[in-house]
Order: sequence, then C-alpha cells, then structure tokens
Amino acid sequence: MILVAPNERGPRVALIQILLNRAGNTLQVDGIFGPKTRAAVVDFQRSQGVSPDAVVRPDTWWKFPLGDNTNVVDVVDIADPGVGGGAVAQQRKAGGDPIQLGLLCNGVEQMVGDVVRASTSGEIALLRITGHGNLGRWFTVSVGDVVDLKPADYKVWAAEYHSYIDWGHIDELADILAPLADCFAPYGMMEHGGCSLGGRLETRKLMHRLADLWRVPVSAGVGIQRSILRFDGQVFTAYPAHGTLETWSKKFREASY
Repeated sequence: MILVAPNERGPRVALIQILLNRAGNTLQVDGIFGPKTRAAVVDFQRSQGVSPDAVVRPDTWWKFPLGDNTNVVDVVDIADPGVGGGAVAQQRKAGGDPIQLGLLCNGVEQMVGDVVRASTSGEIALLRITGHGNLGRWFTVSVGDVVDLKPADYKVWAAEYHSYIDWGHIDELADILAPLADCFAPYGMMEHGGCSLGGRLETRKLMHRLADLWRVPVSAGVGIQRSILRFDGQVFTAYPAHGTLETWSKKFREASY
C-alpha cells in the first residue's frame, strides 16, 4: 500500500501504470503521472466504487489486480518509539503487517532474514524501511534515534554498524544484503524514509551501490520526512547501472507484467 498522486514521477508511478494495464488499460509505462495516467486512475476508481480523486491511496491500492508478485514489505525501526509506534499504526491501518526491529546489534542481518522469510522469489514490489536518516548519513534499520543523542551515546550507536547501512561500511555489509536481490519483482524498488538521505553525496553513492546490488531503484527524500506512505518534497532515486527513470521504465513497455 502506497500513496501516489498526480504530477509525481518515479518507480512508484511506473508500478501504478503496470497495475492499471493489468486492469485493462494500455498506458505507456514511463513513470510519469501525467493526464493519461490520471484519467486511467479516475476511471479505475469509479469502476471500483472508490472516490475518484486520482490519488492512489490504500483504498485504491487494494482494488488493483495485485496477484502474488506485487507485495509491499515494510520494516520499521521501532527503537525510537516516537517514530516507530506511529509508523506501525499507520501501516497497519493501511492494511500492512510491518516487520518491527529495534536496538539489535545485528539489525541488518535480522532485517534481511525477516524479509526473505516474508517473501518468495520475485515477489516484492516495494521494500520500505522506516527509520531515522541521521541527518542524511545512515539508513537506520534498528538503531533508533541517532540525531538527538549526546556525543558519548552517539559513539556507542555508531559502533553498532550492523544496525544501519552507510557508505563507510557497505563493503562489509554487501554480502549480508545481497540475498534481497532475489526477492524483488522485475519492477521492484526499495525506499528508506529517513530524513535528508537523498541530499548527501556519500549517501547517494551508497544508494547507487544498493541499486546495483539489488538490481532495483533505491529512493530517499532530500529533506525532512514526516509522512509514512509517501515522501515529503524532493526525492532522489538511484537506478541500477546509473540509469534513469526513462531507461528503467522503458523495459516494461514491450511485455506484460
């Protein structure tokens, strides 16, 4: 379950276009939520008795012909209950069943194992991790709030680098993270909801590394993030092989998915 609105662009929109085509449309999959996609969403909502406002919310998402290869898997870092508790509640309200991790010294390993167990090969359309971004430095998985700590406490959490993913340790974590590649559908994607991740050069390098490792786009917000089912403001997406939205979406135009 995701939230996608007109004028957005990116892998999420490509996924919505694929699902609309499954429902009988003939949209060009380009990842751009333009007038034709908007009209197709409105027509689909009307056919399903959903308010025709062109915004894909959970009530519209669950009406799509999802099949068994369009799963959304959520992982929530609940080590900061102020963020994790609200995220879990919102995802459950939207129909999800999030994986909850917190204060684990091997949080990355636990996350990979839990996601693999929650899916079969080629099943995940979206892997979404909700946690702090440590001012753009880390993809937190289970370490909690790393922004407001005292310096001494921060050093302790920084040493738990198997509880987050960052550029400085990606070589050590790559083999641990690699099994997730087989879990993604051909049109799959990964997102992290932490603040400011997409705005830092080193984190963008990390995202490109993950995109190549998993063979899917990896997205994060550039600024402060408060929403759970969508990004707030500008988004940075790293595509496999340093591709673009055009090269990514183009491969879904000549075959049915």
